[in-house]
Amino acid sequence: MASSVRQPRARITSFGFTIVELAIVVVVVGLLAGLTGTQYLQYVEKARVARAIAEIASLAEAIGSGQALARWGPPPDSLAEYGLGAPIDPWGTPYRYLRIQGVFSVTERNPDALPPVAAGARSVPDKPRKDRFFKPINTDFDLYSSGPDCDSRDSLEHDDSFDDVVRGLNGRFVGLAENF
Repeated sequence: MASSVRQPRARITSFGFTIVELAIVVVVVGLLAGLTGTQYLQYVEKARVARAIAEIASLAEAIGSGQALARWGPPPDSLAEYGLGAPIDPWGTPYRYLRIQGVFSVTERNPDALPPVAAGARSVPDKPRKDRFFKPINTDFDLYSSGPDCDSRDSLEHDDSFDDVVRGLNGRFVGLAENF
């Protein structure tokens, strides 16, 4: 009788990952990428808003100093009159400018009295911007960026205007329209 001798089994070892382990790693990496990507985009948008605020304040200062040189006359009809050209906002659209002083009265608006540079130009607003009480936010000139959606309306209460970066109270406020 032959004795049965058990042969030792070869130990099989695996150095790979199971599908469950790989799935867990993929989910964790995806969550981290999603969270940091969203935060990065928010940071970029805040930086663009800060840049627009600084540029609007700088442009308004240049217009103000130009008015002082002209002995406090009315603001220019366009930014080009003071050599400012057509500056572009951080979202790639031109800043919008409208002279109010000497063109619009506080009580009545006459669209036929628009300066020639504003008549018929799509990138130039045709009415002064208004707050939630439908009062003009400036009496000298409007200067603003239409924001990331590149769209705005004459009232700051309109949804398209919430993301605009505006100059208000004749320069005492420069910031997001939703904060005005």
